Amino acid sequence: MALSREQSEHKELLLEIGRYINEYRVHKKISLQQLSVHVGVNPSYLREVERGEKVPDDQFIRNLSENCGLDENYIFSCLGKAPLIAREELEQHTLLQETLKAIGMSELSKQKKEEIYRKFYFIAKTSLLDAK
Repeated sequence: MALSREQSEHKELLLEIGRYINEYRVHKKISLQQLSVHVGVNPSYLREVERGEKVPDDQFIRNLSENCGLDENYIFSCLGKAPLIAREELEQHTLLQETLKAIGMSELSKQKKEEIYRKFYFIAKTSLLDAK
């Protein structure tokens, strides 16, 4: 049975994630077993992810990022998901939820919404730099 275009694209993205992890492991000259211990997963789980047979779960992606320096944003992007830290912040902060909801439900154009998001980003970045 042939895969639909959507299924085929999803499979290709899983393979891309698997290649990304495998290339890291090979470059660092560590075994599948060693990496699985380092990030706290079963070697068979890691093997399936590297082969593109399994969708990596959020905590596994976080562990790869924190313990190996792999780009969490890239992996989540391949999966069509927002980064875990962004989702956690959103879940923990009602004001952020309400702000995004208000913008999303407004009748503003996409361009105007993008302008608001850029201003918000600039304010956040500036505030973070000032806090140091």
